[in-house]
Amino acid sequence: MPHNDPIPLAPVLPAYDVVIPCFDRAHVVADAVASVLAQSQPPARIVIVDDGSRDAGGTVIRALAARHASVEAMVLPRNGGASNARNVGAALCSSPWIAFLDSDDVWLPGAAAALLAWPVTETADVIVGRFARVEGGGAPGEPECGWDGGDIRRALATGGVIGPSWSIVRRATFDTVAGFDPSFHNCNDWDYYTRAAAAGATFARIGQTVALYRTVAGHRLVADHAIGAKNAARVLAHPYLADLVAG
Repeated sequence: MPHNDPIPLAPVLPAYDVVIPCFDRAHVVADAVASVLAQSQPPARIVIVDDGSRDAGGTVIRALAARHASVEAMVLPRNGGASNARNVGAALCSSPWIAFLDSDDVWLPGAAAALLAWPVTETADVIVGRFARVEGGGAPGEPECGWDGGDIRRALATGGVIGPSWSIVRRATFDTVAGFDPSFHNCNDWDYYTRAAAAGATFARIGQTVALYRTVAGHRLVADHAIGAKNAARVLAHPYLADLVAG
């Protein structure tokens, strides 16, 4: 009888959940959800948190939850900011890994498999990929990431070099730093990764492009430069970064 080599099995990824905060993104949040559901190994749970949207966001995410068993909708009565929405969503998750995908971004095919590939999950607490920027309805730009995989402390001292949409974090690390700080209405990601690094989290960079970072119509508090400058100064004053910045 002819010898047949066994068909290799697709690797089983660690269990993970995805939290999607949504504020006035009723027109695009379904794209974000679809991109996660399309992964070769979808998450155990997708939690969409509508953060007091003024559009039809609450209706849209409830419909998504009714359509997909793994999707859960949480509609907050008022806007509390992305940090609070992410924390609310994370409280409903139980997997050992958790990702935070912005509602106007999408994961690319193979994103979860790349972010959670062995052996990086054995030693890393925060795994970071690359993203491609999409302006309006244009074509994706060149892959990019603010962190080159070198000294994470020095990288964070230069700015917010990591974004939630193209990274994933060990749940234990999220819990150690008590999640995102709701007092930050921008620079919240930068503050979060800074506190994670200060707490001893191990960061790893992978080469794959895992997300499209999309610029779509809608309210953006991050455009408030005065608030942004104030919050940036707060992050840079963290003891983990302050010595580098002063030096």
